[in-house]
Amino acid sequence: GRDRTVMAVPRGGLCVRALRLPGPRPRGCSGTPAETAPWSERASKGDRKCREGGAATQERLWPPYVRERLLRFEELKGRHDETLRERAAREGRPIRVRLPDGKSVEAASWKSSPYQIAGAISRRLADTAVVATVNGTLWDLHRPLEGDASVELLKFDDAAARGVFWHSSAHLLGAAMELLYAGLLSRGPSTETGFFYDMYLEGRCAPSGDFSELQRICRSLMEARYPFERVEVGRDELFQLFKHNKFKLRFVEEKVTTPTATVYRCGPLVDLCRGPHIRHTGQVKAFRIEKVGLKLFTGRITPIPPSTS
Repeated sequence: GRDRTVMAVPRGGLCVRALRLPGPRPRGCSGTPAETAPWSERASKGDRKCREGGAATQERLWPPYVRERLLRFEELKGRHDETLRERAAREGRPIRVRLPDGKSVEAASWKSSPYQIAGAISRRLADTAVVATVNGTLWDLHRPLEGDASVELLKFDDAAARGVFWHSSAHLLGAAMELLYAGLLSRGPSTETGFFYDMYLEGRCAPSGDFSELQRICRSLMEARYPFERVEVGRDELFQLFKHNKFKLRFVEEKVTTPTATVYRCGPLVDLCRGPHIRHTGQVKAFRIEKVGLKLFTGRITPIPPSTS
């Protein structure tokens, strides 16, 4: 088996890396895009034509496990939202929010979010923020406040905000990779210089000839402005949600030690993730993939030779 990683570099550029499990080098790593995109190639000619219509038609091409995962997510989100409504009704109260300039504003616990508070001050302030900190902890802009708090809005020039922005970009990339390759995503964090996402492709490769199609899918997802939706899920339910992905199941088994964990959805992708994230995929304005490489699943990265085809 093999893993694929796509990694970003500064200024919106991307570096695609490929990971592999121990074993012989996969064949055809410099092959044509058609050799590495079996899901899209299995689509009918009419469906492939519909792809050009953008995100509105992407759902017709989602792999079966993506559709099943989304249905399960919607059930979990419905229960999560109902829990929040009940908590707001039961525990909601007026709270004081302290801003960096020393001023305080009134808000409501379990209802008011950093984005709403920022919008009441300045629409530009709200729309240019990447993420918030609440009592020093990074916080989704749309996540309700739970009590009195010190709130600060961070823009892209802040290092922590850039990390959040690139992490969200990795989720966007992961969504595109699932749609193109129908492989198994592993991990996709931000780094000091950008981000990457690993994908297991069972011996297939991600040649540079695929870059334009991946970028087209990413642009389609960006134009759709899919929101990043945060849901708390019970640990036992995570095994059902990610039953089609052995890597996510391993992460749940080894890393989730609490009764619940958070998952995020952006468009077709649902991922196990602590967050936080940007508000929606439309905040990513540029996407370019530049190179691809191989590495062992837990080993060092080795660049793939340039395609000669």
